[in-house]
Amino acid sequence: MKRNRKHQHCMKQCGMKGYMSIEAAFIIPWVIFLFVFLIYISFYLYDKCVLFQDAYTVCFRGSIQKEENSALNYIQEHIEEQFGRKYFGVGKVEKSVRQSGKEVYVYGECHVKMPFSHFLVLANKDGWHIQTNAKAEIINPTKVIRKCRMVENVLRFIEK
Repeated sequence: MKRNRKHQHCMKQCGMKGYMSIEAAFIIPWVIFLFVFLIYISFYLYDKCVLFQDAYTVCFRGSIQKEENSALNYIQEHIEEQFGRKYFGVGKVEKSVRQSGKEVYVYGECHVKMPFSHFLVLANKDGWHIQTNAKAEIINPTKVIRKCRMVENVLRFIEK
């Protein structure tokens, strides 16, 4: 009993009123929510960057194949290997490739799964939607180098 009176006296003297447990009951869940939300935001940003990088990398590598007609075949053979299994919080990554004239396009799409997505305005019912398009012009590097050397030789000839 003496200890309880002494404790109450100290709380009155220090200006504390005992509301710390009630405040903590409101603050701690919000802090946990913010940490989890930041983790999911980082999953989203990571997945968005990696999805674009993978789409453009495979698109570019396909566009510089030596045989002009092999760009589409190269991409179709290597698209699964490029995209791999490096995404966080994502189910399946949808991928497609198409060629139009001298350009090749790679499309990627995925959803970052969100628990309690109906509480967040940023997420739809499937989670956060990520999509990207990559485009590269099909060139034959060997032909480009030969043309550059030919132009260089012509310029040297003209200078003499």
